Amino acid sequence: MSQSPSTVSHHPQSLAPGTATVTKTETAAGTATGTATATATRARTGSGSPLSWDSPAASTAATPTAPKTSRRSHPKSRTGCRTCKRRKIKCDEQKPACRNCIKHAVSCDFLQTHPVAAKAHAPESSAGGFGPAAGDDPAASLGMPGQGQDAGAGGTTVDDDLDMLDLELMHNFTSFTYATLSSDATVRDMFRTSVVRMALDCDYVMRSLLAVSALHLAHFRPDRREKLYVARACMHHRAASQSAVPLLLHLKREDCENLYLFSILTIYFVLGHPRKSADSLLIGEAVFPQWLFLLRSIDPVIHTINPRTYRGPLAPLFAHGAHRHHAVIRDPSRPEDSPTSLLRDLERLVAKTCAEPELVPIYHAAIGHLRRILGMAIPGATTTTADDVSDGYAPLAQQRPLLLDASDIFVWQWTVANDLLPLLKGPAARQEAVAIFAHFLILLKKLESQWWLDGWAAHLMGMVWAALDQEHRLWIRWPVEELGWVPPG
Repeated sequence: MSQSPSTVSHHPQSLAPGTATVTKTETAAGTATGTATATATRARTGSGSPLSWDSPAASTAATPTAPKTSRRSHPKSRTGCRTCKRRKIKCDEQKPACRNCIKHAVSCDFLQTHPVAAKAHAPESSAGGFGPAAGDDPAASLGMPGQGQDAGAGGTTVDDDLDMLDLELMHNFTSFTYATLSSDATVRDMFRTSVVRMALDCDYVMRSLLAVSALHLAHFRPDRREKLYVARACMHHRAASQSAVPLLLHLKREDCENLYLFSILTIYFVLGHPRKSADSLLIGEAVFPQWLFLLRSIDPVIHTINPRTYRGPLAPLFAHGAHRHHAVIRDPSRPEDSPTSLLRDLERLVAKTCAEPELVPIYHAAIGHLRRILGMAIPGATTTTADDVSDGYAPLAQQRPLLLDASDIFVWQWTVANDLLPLLKGPAARQEAVAIFAHFLILLKKLESQWWLDGWAAHLMGMVWAALDQEHRLWIRWPVEELGWVPPG
């Protein structure tokens, strides 16, 4: 039977048993016979069963019709995100953000539910992490194909549920973020290699690493900040804290390396977190933010590790901290420890007006340490003196000014944490301690090229101004001028 040059469409019901459904529209270049078309179809489908031309579909095949586009059937998504429903596309229901939303960089309402928080009371795995509990399907808990998912030929499963956002965060950390966490090349290399290897073996370290990377991206991509990167950072940080904090309360030697790394990454997380948001667990709880007091809270971990004898993967971090402490913290009792007159007026005011004489030595020691570090930040100040030579620190011919390092803010905090920082806590913070802390903000201002310190100096100066009375506000005129900060009207 001869067919007119038209489009032949085969209805799935017209196929004999065992013949695959033909969905592709065939258009003959000229006049084609039905027999030739059927033969081509059988060759393409790999079936020897002949096509039936006696069906109703065949009787109308000769009539020219518009090409029909068949849609592949798929299970309907009834619990997908509202964004996919609004766009009328299938949602894969991946949490915390479906892949369609991640791919197109749009807001996914799954992020607003914070699924980790909903599992806060779920039993943890025996390893103390966030792995599957007994009886759970490990493949399902990791987003891998398991029961209920299709397998390829030969029983090989196909995993198409990669979390592209977390892969982006890991790529960003190993490419860019690691270089922003220290100015020391050895420490940078440690974050890029050793820390990543440790994270692969520890869930809460990995989550802490990804949280810092997410905030780094949020800082430079404000259009995707709140709904994507900050939300993912908070999710990872909460999950990491739920695993790590109980281990800090019941410390074991084998956990100390990971817990110390978690604590360091937590400090970067809190510093890098947007201050206008209330999502962070450590910001905005007191007169001053809690990250100021975090360093001393990990004393038991450091004592257990014993940095003097430690030779593990975090050794560059301890070595760099010890070097900066030796370089910038000298005995403040030496009157010429710094050749500049930095903070001399503040020192005299404290000695003259302090109503608690027992606190004067604490204030003077904090001012002396701060003077040494400020000497590196203020142009023209020299920080290597003849006293250093007598200590064997540097030969006279090799004396040169030290450069300010981002770790120096932690060195000063560590040095005064036991004595001065407690005087900043609570509504009854000592006025002298607050005024000394205001001068520390000059260091933060000088280091604001670091993304995780950006904006902190002005933010904390506002807290300082609110905590000081009218008399002591006159003491901080120099820090206010150095920051370029304008007091509220």
